[in-house]
Amino acid sequence: MTTHISARVAWHDDGWNGCICKDPAANSFCVGAQSYPGQHIAEKRSLDWEKKVAGRQSKDLDRIPPCCYSFNAFGLVEAVAEAEPPIWFKDGSQIRRWEMPPATVCVWPYGVMYGDDVKTGGRFDYEQRLANAREFFDAIQPDKSLIFYYANYSNPFSEDEAKRYALVGLSRVKTLGEELFYEGCSDAVKEKYGGGFVWQRAITSHYPDQGFRLPYHVYRDRPEILDRIALFPENPRLCKYAIRHFEDDDALGLVESFLRVVRELQDLGDSTEDWSVRARWLNELISELWRHRGLLPGMTAVLELLSLHDAIPLFKQKALAGKEVETRDALFALVEGKVDKVSGLKLDVTEIKSVRRQWKLRTKDEKRLLREVLPRFALRDDQLNKILSVGRAQNSITAALDAIADNPYILSEQYQGDDPDDFIPWGTIDRGMIPSPELGGEALAETDDGRRFRALLVDALRHEESHVFAPADAVIATVNRRLSVLPEWKRFAFNERFLDADEELIREAVEIREEDKRTYLYLREAFEDERLLEEKLRFLVGGPDIALRTPLTKGVWEGFLHDPQSVLARKAAKEYRAAIEKQVAACQRVFVRPIGVLAGEAGTGKTTVIRALIKAIKRGHGAGSSVIALAPTGKAADRIREVVEKDEALRGRVEVATIHSFLAKLGWLNNNMTFKRSGGRVEEGYATYILDESSMLELALTATFFRAVRWPTVQRLILVGDPNQLPPIGRGRLFADIIEFVKEQAPESIATLEHNLRQLVGRLSGGATGIIDLAQCYLHDRSEGPKNEDITTAAEKMLQRVQLGGDVAPDLRVIYWRDQADLSRVLLERMALDLAEDVRSRGEEPNKELKDIWWQAHENNSKPAYFQLLSPYRGEFFGVEEINRICQEHIRGQRPAGTNALGGVMLFDKVIQIRNRPKSWPIWGWNHNDRCMEAIEIFNGQIGFVWPHLFDKQKWQTPFFRLEKFRVAFDRREGYSVGYGKGLGKDGNGQWIEPESVEENLELAYAISIHKAQGSEFERVYVVVPKSKQALLSTELFYTAITRARRHCTLLVEQDVTSLLGMRRLEASRLRRINSSLFTFRPVPEALLTVGGWYEDGRIHQTLADVVVRSKSEVIIANMLFERDIPFRYEQPLFAPDGTFYLPDFTINWRGADFFWEHVGMLHRDDYRAHWEKKREWYERFFKKRLLITEESADLSKQADEIIRRNFT
Repeated sequence: MTTHISARVAWHDDGWNGCICKDPAANSFCVGAQSYPGQHIAEKRSLDWEKKVAGRQSKDLDRIPPCCYSFNAFGLVEAVAEAEPPIWFKDGSQIRRWEMPPATVCVWPYGVMYGDDVKTGGRFDYEQRLANAREFFDAIQPDKSLIFYYANYSNPFSEDEAKRYALVGLSRVKTLGEELFYEGCSDAVKEKYGGGFVWQRAITSHYPDQGFRLPYHVYRDRPEILDRIALFPENPRLCKYAIRHFEDDDALGLVESFLRVVRELQDLGDSTEDWSVRARWLNELISELWRHRGLLPGMTAVLELLSLHDAIPLFKQKALAGKEVETRDALFALVEGKVDKVSGLKLDVTEIKSVRRQWKLRTKDEKRLLREVLPRFALRDDQLNKILSVGRAQNSITAALDAIADNPYILSEQYQGDDPDDFIPWGTIDRGMIPSPELGGEALAETDDGRRFRALLVDALRHEESHVFAPADAVIATVNRRLSVLPEWKRFAFNERFLDADEELIREAVEIREEDKRTYLYLREAFEDERLLEEKLRFLVGGPDIALRTPLTKGVWEGFLHDPQSVLARKAAKEYRAAIEKQVAACQRVFVRPIGVLAGEAGTGKTTVIRALIKAIKRGHGAGSSVIALAPTGKAADRIREVVEKDEALRGRVEVATIHSFLAKLGWLNNNMTFKRSGGRVEEGYATYILDESSMLELALTATFFRAVRWPTVQRLILVGDPNQLPPIGRGRLFADIIEFVKEQAPESIATLEHNLRQLVGRLSGGATGIIDLAQCYLHDRSEGPKNEDITTAAEKMLQRVQLGGDVAPDLRVIYWRDQADLSRVLLERMALDLAEDVRSRGEEPNKELKDIWWQAHENNSKPAYFQLLSPYRGEFFGVEEINRICQEHIRGQRPAGTNALGGVMLFDKVIQIRNRPKSWPIWGWNHNDRCMEAIEIFNGQIGFVWPHLFDKQKWQTPFFRLEKFRVAFDRREGYSVGYGKGLGKDGNGQWIEPESVEENLELAYAISIHKAQGSEFERVYVVVPKSKQALLSTELFYTAITRARRHCTLLVEQDVTSLLGMRRLEASRLRRINSSLFTFRPVPEALLTVGGWYEDGRIHQTLADVVVRSKSEVIIANMLFERDIPFRYEQPLFAPDGTFYLPDFTINWRGADFFWEHVGMLHRDDYRAHWEKKREWYERFFKKRLLITEESADLSKQADEIIRRNFT
């Protein structure tokens, strides 16, 4: 048994080759919040210096770079590293420098620095910390241990909603560097801090003789290749705390995954390494690791569970001698009373009696598992405890113990520990079921075993995070790719016939569905969740109208909805009245239905309508009528609560909560926050449920909510949302599917708010309608009838204005940028100008420096929701982390540097809470009104400003002040400030408050991701739109981004308008690319799932015509072109020599010439007819005799056929 290690490295853009990156500015990941070590590189990096020495080796540098601990991981020459003594030494201790041999990294076991054993009297015991570190490093065996290098979340593959460690290489440990101590430490420091040891230690590998790095640096600009070679650990727990120990079984899993990538590189023809040599080495490693792993890697955990602690050293010793099976049998003979002693094991009689008694208390199935099954798997003793527990359902195990014994693969299908990363990978079970034949043990499964196949299907379907189902052939192909790189004796190629052969077994966990001669697969839970929702929603849709105790006349509704203080009521009474009448009609329609759907784009007054509906419930059914408003996120629930509490008639009379907290109260959540399938209480006390932000509803959450309510006792359910926003993080597209179903089955139950009040207010204030006008170009507007030319024309006109850049409207500006330096310059300049303008608008004179103007514009940091930068990405120079770094440096006028920051956050920074702190896990805040500490809720996505902690208000400006704590004043938490750090005082019960980690709770928020911004609004918004990286860009993402702005939006667009044109294409919609089957089976055409390059070319596959063209009329034309084998592109931007552009419906290349087919739909407005005539003249001027025209009519097919025969035969 060998101990192996993971080692964290800071991201390097040239392969950790011991050189400064060739383009240092492009590497924004090394200074990210999740780099290594911590904030060190961000605090110490000098980008100007790095640019001067770009590409140079360490020996040619005049200083040591702050990435020195990891940049030489695969370097071939020596380097030097250094560490500054901690600021709290305060004794003149000196910087410690040391030599780094080639292929060396420095690491430190942070995980053993913070355990309970290192605290004495509330203080850290540094002698114990040093002892723990020594024990950790002593377990590493030079020339035996493997080292797996990985980058933390600050890497090019990690995003806010998909944080991933990236494996970058592996090798074998060659030597451990010496233990390091700072020089010049005083006796007092040595005594207090364990001799003054450095929290780094060098580990040198055998690279390049053994090991390799993955060539990410070669393919940084080739995302299609990076997708194939990017490697993420199946078990992310191996990559925690900078460096971790793990055993042979985990190492086997990692080596097998590296072998898969090596095969990909061979297929790609990559020449950075001789990959055949590396593949041979990996196969040799696999054989070696199997020998070290043995047949029973879980036996030590079983012995721990049985309280046979003293038997563990004996078992390890015998296992090394190849006698693990015999030793297991002997130990169980002792436990079962068949023998009284085991050679080499000393146990007193009392211990033996206790162990035997506990064994007798176990059930037959527990005994079978412990004796025959669980020793085969490399599981921890805490995992075994959860598996055997009668409460194992709390960890998502619904199977009985006998079923697990018969099919141990169930553990990989069901087990979920208390932490999100505590699960049992499929490979862990498979290695126990089919061990290496070299070991001579019995296999519990054949390579084609149906249990094995099912577990692989479950694992593959779990990774389909947004789809409810997936095509069977695609899933099986994924399974076979995974098996193809395993050792030959474990390989097998499954096919669809196995679904039939093992159907009964497979259907226990996977639903099999046949549609149109193709087979599709669901996770059993997902299939059942959809069917449950169908049943409950059909019940609601089929219910009778609701009888009211008190009539609600049109006048009553108008009273609820009309706001006499509105600017619209004063300046545009007629238009406002028309909008209110539409809202009244919407309310009247849905209010008497058991289910009502209220859909509206940004600015249509959904929040006002919610308030009116609640008032109507209280009036129509009596003040005591129970109503609860729920939302998927804490931030959204907060917003509803704010609306309700501002209305005197509703204050304190409406319950508002998150769906999660509603379910938790009823007992539908497990301790690990997974959902129960049954067993919770069923609520029957509310007459009306309102679900806000319904576009964010994902399948599992919503199904659990429907299980938790007794629907026959409910009068109405009202779903409110904007169907154009981002689809949920999770499975399905529920809101869109429900809208389609209700439109078809009960159109009287759906109301769409079409009058945009925000747009109307904008017109009254000088034409400030640019935000809404542009947002309407990105609505889900596909027509099921004739083509509506009004929509197309409005979008074309708006996008032509956007193309010109500058001030498109009083509320919308577009700025195009070229490169990294240009983006930084433009961003900072524009921010300063806009903030100054807002200061002047209040009658004040703005200061000259950005940091001072920022303070003025935010009214002394009292308005967190005034200004916000948004980016689709976390990494890259245009991502959230780099923009935050730039803003922090210029707005605060300094960089984090040890004493002035906690977790990279300084006083007066803008921050965002990144994890939920609900009622079940509140955070302590100071109530400034009642002057006491109070446990309060703070939710993921809430934004605020950092202030000095009240304990430090007399200290923070003094020399040598060291920041150890601060408080945050959050938006929507007026009167409270929340403490972070340590030394936060005492709670309401007089107990000391536990420290609150800044890194685990907060991030900088000058810039945030668009996902984080969903559900929030800001006065000024700046949206960064890159062209060079498009993976996350979508119609919904862009719509969500620009509609976060209440007053002004600035778009910062890379190079030109084409990325904006691309996001408007129907195939750019994420919603359209989700497989769902709620009410209607809706598989996404395979060509749409794999479509690439749609930003520029518009080529579409024949199977996509029904999906990606905007009207039924155009589908007819597209299909006629397909039938005649005439190639075309749809809505490909056509640029004239003068730079102007239009979007022809169809571009047809025929015999070397391009022709442009425009299908003219219904034109209802004079200005749109004028636009069409102008467009026609443009074609005549620049593309003479190449314009083809059809018009909306009953004989469209005849018109189209005539054009095709005349021009393309």
